[in-house]
Amino acid sequence: MVGDAQTPGTAESPGTDTDWALRPVTIEDVEEIAFAELELFPDESWNVFQLAAEIEHPDRRYVLAAQGPQADGALLGYAGIMLAGDLADLHTIGTRREGAGIGRALLGWCEEQARSAGAGRMLLEVREDNSRARAFYAAAGYREIDRRRGYYRIRGRRIDALVMERALS
Repeated sequence: MVGDAQTPGTAESPGTDTDWALRPVTIEDVEEIAFAELELFPDESWNVFQLAAEIEHPDRRYVLAAQGPQADGALLGYAGIMLAGDLADLHTIGTRREGAGIGRALLGWCEEQARSAGAGRMLLEVREDNSRARAFYAAAGYREIDRRRGYYRIRGRRIDALVMERALS
């Protein structure tokens, strides 16, 4: 991971206050992110081993949002992408504080990392029944391009994944 804490903000004025900031994830963050995974995605959470492998992989970029100007306080959100040439794939994004611009900042960081690595497009999958996430991605310029039937298995149910895409150029 590259860089220091960045993009502080608040719900009122992103980028101008020190309520929270972004910083690249380190291996020391894995346990806290794993707890957040259980909270935010209880039916499909990644464990510490999966997260550690992701964070240490050379073609992945992970970021977190945390309280404080150096992003050294309580974890507020995190996101990660996979880089694959001219394509990037958003693997995960989750926030603990709605309406503060954290999700937008995390997604923006991921898109910038993808662009700087040479990706021209970003793909993601979102559960068909997650209308809030679908609206968030649509507002960010993503459009539905495909469907993966039964992709998610939640408590014995199969839920389709919608594949969404956005050009990064």
